[in-house]
Amino acid sequence: MYKIILSTFLILSSFNTYSAKRPLLYWGVALNNFVTAKPISGFPKLFYSQFHPGITISTGFNWKEKPKHNWMQSFKAGYFSHRFVQKSIMLYTEVGYRYKIKKWGLSAAVGGGYLHMIPATQQFKKNDNGDWEQLKLKSKPQALISLSLGIDYKITESGIRTFIRYQNMLQTPFVFGYVPLLPYNVLHLGVTVPVSVLKGGKND
Repeated sequence: MYKIILSTFLILSSFNTYSAKRPLLYWGVALNNFVTAKPISGFPKLFYSQFHPGITISTGFNWKEKPKHNWMQSFKAGYFSHRFVQKSIMLYTEVGYRYKIKKWGLSAAVGGGYLHMIPATQQFKKNDNGDWEQLKLKSKPQALISLSLGIDYKITESGIRTFIRYQNMLQTPFVFGYVPLLPYNVLHLGVTVPVSVLKGGKND
């Protein structure tokens, strides 16, 4: 638990440090669907088997930018609800590579961070009188590992982009000694808006 809390503190500290030295370029929002399935092979299930909704807010900057590509760092906060299993709050960062083709962008990123699990199950226990009492389940700190692939498209001259992203996410340790890793396939559909546009300027 302490290692997870320390990792989260380091992520937040790095965010403050880097954002002070490098300007944030955008703010984004995405609607998500989380499906418990094996990575890659579970991708088709995102469209027909389960619906566990979520939302992700993101921002970030570029470490290095060239005409055809850039290396980037993103910071994300999210929430999703897995019915009868858990509700989760996520805070993580990713480092990635993006290749540019005119108005299109192809990206890949890897990262990790913190996930706070709030159980959505119910457990009961008999009391001394023989009656069933509902137990209050504690929330749990977890680690999050992320690998994602994405496509984005510039929809306005000011730099607003729409994107679709496929993410493999691992939650650990989900249940000690039973399910150490819980894999999720995640679909992100969203939009990013340049900081300059939000401030009322124009992004070239």
